Order: sequence, then C-alpha cells, then structure tokens
Amino acid sequence: MMQVQDFCRHVFALSLKESRQILRDKSSILVGVVLPIILLILFGYGISFDVKDIRLAVVADQSGTQSVLYTQALTNNDSFIVDVFPTRKEAFDALNRFDAEAVIIFEKRPVAGEVQLLVNGIDAPRASMVANAVLATIEGAGSLQNQSKGITVIPRIWFNESAESRWYLVPGLIVIILTMIGTMLTAMVIAREWERGTMEAILATPISPWALLLSKIIPYFVLGAFGWGLCMIAAVWVYHIPVRGSLWLITLSSAIYLLVSLCIGLVISASTRSQFLSSQIALLASFLPAVILSGFIFDLRSAPQWANVIAYAMPPVYFLDLLKVGFLTGGMQALVVKNLLVLVAYAAVLLVLARHLCEKRVRK
Repeated sequence: MMQVQDFCRHVFALSLKESRQILRDKSSILVGVVLPIILLILFGYGISFDVKDIRLAVVADQSGTQSVLYTQALTNNDSFIVDVFPTRKEAFDALNRFDAEAVIIFEKRPVAGEVQLLVNGIDAPRASMVANAVLATIEGAGSLQNQSKGITVIPRIWFNESAESRWYLVPGLIVIILTMIGTMLTAMVIAREWERGTMEAILATPISPWALLLSKIIPYFVLGAFGWGLCMIAAVWVYHIPVRGSLWLITLSSAIYLLVSLCIGLVISASTRSQFLSSQIALLASFLPAVILSGFIFDLRSAPQWANVIAYAMPPVYFLDLLKVGFLTGGMQALVVKNLLVLVAYAAVLLVLARHLCEKRVRK
C-alpha cells in the first residue's frame, strides 16, 4: 500500500513539475495552442482543393446551335469564368499568358460533334480536375438536349455531398496536430533534462521508471487533448463538418493515437541526450509520415507498393481512416475494430519500449 502511495506521490510531483515547465516554456504553448489555431485557419480558409474560378477560354461558332448551347452551359456554371474569343489565336494567346487555364474550341470540325480541349498542365492535379469539370458540364448539357447517345449517367456524391475539400482537410489536420503535439514536444523532454542537468537530481530520488514515464506523458496528454478540443470545435461549429459516425469513436481513437504519439516521442527522447537530434529524428520518423504517408495529401492506392508498405507500417494511416469513418461515413465496424486494435498494439509496444529505455536511464 505504501508503495502505491509513494508511486502516486512521485507521479503527481513530477507531473506538476513538468506542467510548470510547460507553462514557462513559450515554445510548448506555441506548438500546443497557438500553432493549431493557425493551422485550423490556414487549412480551413487558405487551402482548398475545390475546383473553382476556372478561367476558361471558349472559341465558339456562334452559328451552331450546339456551340451556343454548350457555351451557355459553361457560362451558367459558377465554377467557370468564361471568356469567349472569336479566333483560336486570341484564345491561345490568353492560354500562353496564363490568363486562361483551358481553351475549348467549338468551331466546325470535319467530324460532327468533335471539339478540342486544351488545358494548362503545369499543375497536373488541377489540370485533371479542370478537364473533368469541363467534360462533365458538356456531357450534362448534351444529355439535357438528347445529344448524348446510350445511357445517361446521373452522378451522386456520397458522404461529402457538396464536395467541399474542408470536410477532407480538417480530419487530416487533426492527425497532423496530434502528431505534432505528441511527438515533437515529448521528443525533447528527457533530452532537455540531460542538457539542463536536472536529470541527475531526478535520478537521485527513489523514482521508478513507470513514474518517470507517466510524469512525462500526463501533462502533454492534457495539452494534446486541449489542441484536439480546438480542432473539434472548429470542425463542427466553424466548418460545419458532420459527425455521421460516432463522437465516441473519434474521441477514443484520438486518445489512443495521442498516446501512441507521446510514446514515440518518449522513445526518441530516451534514446538521445541532445534536443536538436531528438527534434530532427521526430521530424523524420513521425511528423513527415503523418503528412505524406497517411493518405492525407494523396490517395495511397495511387502510390507505389513500397510506399504503401511503409505507410501501413505507421500509425497515422489507421487513425485517419478512423476519423473519416467517425466524421463522414459511419458504420464499417470491421475497419473500426481492426484499426483500433492496431493503434492499441502500437501504444502497448511503444509504452513498453519507452519504459525499458527509461529504466536504462534510471539505472545508469
């Protein structure tokens, strides 16, 4: 009984010390509070993958009924800013000056119904989206006038009916923020103790490895939970992202992933005595994979096989899938159970590894 009381007293005392250190350290407040707010504003309002304001140059044969119909359809679409040119040369000049992103030509052609679409391909992803948007508008106008042959395709978007990129960006941003708070901050806590010379004083006390480990986890878990709360407030009340799955799933998966990130940081911090080296390892080992290999920037199904192997060997991809289910889709019990078990396994293994490294530090 006395051992349990001593353990709790040690954890409380060291957690209080670490909490005061966080409050005195402006960089921790900056990363844990200020930076999430900046990222939420930047990703929510400054970054968008929506196809809007497409500058389209149209070369139309005004005597043709189809060209008039298609030109009117493009003009009435809010996604396009249409400029009609009488000749190809003027339209191509606009494309070369970057005044237009695409040129579509409705002049008379040897083959009936044939049109030419030229798209600026410097930004390849946007070029594909621009081409698809133009073709979808043309096909839609043609089907309304019975110009299309065969079946008529009526598209419907599930889970994100308005096709807003914010609904896709904010869950990915939660992954980045929790990774940043969990790994980047805790990666330096033990190394900082060595650099400041306070670790020797801590090791002179009868402290256990678990007490040292928990005292480093608890304060940053609270800080990470605060950052997560800011993300949820912004997601639900500012950006109006629906929670079609379960709020409990989002909360549980976020808590487990935050613990995983904290343990990754502690493993890194316990492996080196340099804050600079710890921060660089944390950047390469956790933050960059969370951004690049989580499926946030690009669909992993389009990535090479070796990239998929690396991605699915890391926790962020499983957490992002859980957030997508929690926010946008709901259901998918098999995927939820599998990903939660994977994250729990990561947390358990990393916790044991961090405890082992802390024990080595205590015994030295």
